[in-house]
Amino acid sequence: MRYITLCLLLTSSIFAQFSMKGSPNGRSKEQKIAVQNSILAKVNGTTISMMDVKKKMDMLFHQHYAHLADNTQARFQFYDTSWRRVLSEMIDQELILADAADKEVKLTDGEVREEIESRFGPSVMTTLDKLELSYDEAWKLIKNEMLVQRMNWWFVHAKAITQVTPQEIKLGFRSYLKEHPAYTQWKYHVLTIKGAEKPEITEELYSTIKEHNPSSGTLTQFLKDFEKKNPSCTISLSNEFSANDSELSESHRSAVSSLVTGEYSQPSLQVARDKSQVYRIFYLDEKIEHSASSFDEMAPLIKNELLQKASTEITKNYLGKLRKHYRFDADHLKETVPDSLTPFSVQ
Repeated sequence: MRYITLCLLLTSSIFAQFSMKGSPNGRSKEQKIAVQNSILAKVNGTTISMMDVKKKMDMLFHQHYAHLADNTQARFQFYDTSWRRVLSEMIDQELILADAADKEVKLTDGEVREEIESRFGPSVMTTLDKLELSYDEAWKLIKNEMLVQRMNWWFVHAKAITQVTPQEIKLGFRSYLKEHPAYTQWKYHVLTIKGAEKPEITEELYSTIKEHNPSSGTLTQFLKDFEKKNPSCTISLSNEFSANDSELSESHRSAVSSLVTGEYSQPSLQVARDKSQVYRIFYLDEKIEHSASSFDEMAPLIKNELLQKASTEITKNYLGKLRKHYRFDADHLKETVPDSLTPFSVQ
């Protein structure tokens, strides 16, 4: 479900750090996590307590961070950052389970047993003992998860699939192309000649460059040698520019657009920032054509994006109808679950 996935992503970096560092100060196994138990919500006659939330989080912790089973600090961080999202998920789950009961959706014992063995491994009871869960509790939790998954498939995902038609994918691809069209990338240097009182010096430089055609790697030394022979001018060489079509200024575009790789432009008289007149010569290092992505390449990604968008909207509407149908009072949560509530602590 969406909330649990989000909380796992938010806490993954924390657990990565604990995994590398091990038990903080070597005391992790000696510490215990205290839980302030209370009734948090009531959904269609079913109450959800803090201990219910903790049991759900214990299963998630085992599923995703079994290697940190003895790390109290890591487990506490998971509880502390996840419990509100898991509670929200469990409320939605109870609403969907009520709908499943009304629609008489069933699961076989064999389906549930297979999932339990897959989730907890061959030594099911040993694993459940570590999680402080009875077999009946694990059975109920797993069965409810599977029912919710089945309901989500029928009443959310299947509907989303019907909405995401080939025509919608084509329209999505057209929108993508408008934002990500084909483009040209230009990599180039700019030579700026200052203090040349006579344009003949610039013409001489250009003729010498054309004759010897120095590469960008040897251009710096080439320019130094020319300056020694012509002390009245100063030549600066820019760092390499790298710009796309839309990023090029008009003056740079007109200078480099007609060049081929390794070619120098003719000198052009321009006005520098200090209002002085300078000559500039452009050297094109590389011209890279980036083609637009093909439909075959983007179609699966666009389809998934449209499915997620449709599923989010359908889920919102579905849960809204369930809250109204089963008269769930979301405002009451502000009283039972205030922002100041901190139910877990390390002792």
